[in-house]
Amino acid sequence: MSITLYRKYRPQQFKDVVGQNHINIILENEIILNKLAHAYLFSGPRGTGKTTMARIFAKSLNCQNRKNNSAEPCGICNSCKEIENGHSIDVIEIDAASHTGVDNVRENIIENSRFAPTHSLYKIFIIDEAHMLSIAAFNALLKTLEEPPSYVVFILATTEIHKMPATIVSRCQRFDFKKIPADILINRLKQLAAKENIKVSKDVLNVIAQHSDGCLRDAESLLGQVLTLSNGKKEITLDEASLVLPHTDIILVGDFVELLLKKDGRAALEFISKIVGEGLEVNEFFNDLIKFFRALIWYKIANDLKFVSFVFDEGKRMNLLNLVNNKKTEELMNILEILLEKKALIGQTQIAELPLELAAIKICAL
Repeated sequence: MSITLYRKYRPQQFKDVVGQNHINIILENEIILNKLAHAYLFSGPRGTGKTTMARIFAKSLNCQNRKNNSAEPCGICNSCKEIENGHSIDVIEIDAASHTGVDNVRENIIENSRFAPTHSLYKIFIIDEAHMLSIAAFNALLKTLEEPPSYVVFILATTEIHKMPATIVSRCQRFDFKKIPADILINRLKQLAAKENIKVSKDVLNVIAQHSDGCLRDAESLLGQVLTLSNGKKEITLDEASLVLPHTDIILVGDFVELLLKKDGRAALEFISKIVGEGLEVNEFFNDLIKFFRALIWYKIANDLKFVSFVFDEGKRMNLLNLVNNKKTEELMNILEILLEKKALIGQTQIAELPLELAAIKICAL
């Protein structure tokens, strides 16, 4: 059975993790200086490397051949191999989403932590989706988390930090993972495609990066689907990739934005009718439209193209930016607010495109 890209090329060392340098530096220094905390909390959006970082951290702590003045695990000792393959009895991974109860915490964590590691330096508990634990489970964990045995390290990962009890957060060293910037995502996707000996056009990578919204796992999953289209060919174009990519097109979004900025209401309504007739998903189109105007506002305020570099198609860039330069920031903000207001109506009418039509009419009447 084939392995998905994000599993096949999952980072195995700190240097392989992209977009989280601020966390890499601190964790590596703690390991080198041997100034470890007993509990860590990794929070941030899904698909940004929390579990991957936890496993690399665990490998480094228990690596049998790690060099002095280096935090990188060797990757070849028995401990590294066992952790990499998920077979280490001294690194216990728990999915809190399916082990929410207090009994599971007592059996899998509290009781287990009383026994020293079998053949490793540390016994490490990685608790994924930690916010899913029940209040009773958190209360049971609290004492152990506060004063664990010297050989125990806890790593809690969560996508919803606001659901974590303050008593738990205060006992952990917290690291906030960030969404992966588009340029770093694209660079990572290029590297993976090169490893698979397939060239993917820049337009395809731009669309994948946009739809992934900073989530590396989503981006790699989409790229994996695109690569299945190669069928022996060495390059994949945007037309071919559109078979598996979410059914919206950034070029179409650019065309529609141009009509809105020109206040051409009739053409905008005709455009909506056409794309809906061709099967375009209105909700996805709305999402892309909102992201587009958000990027325009960033550009207008910061006067820096880096904020919109992955959103604009090269051929339309100058024309769109000229239109934007002739608009006030307040007007662009009004347009964005109208889009957000009308998007909330999706699902409340039997005519799928009606909210988008209402938004277009209101924008063109500004």
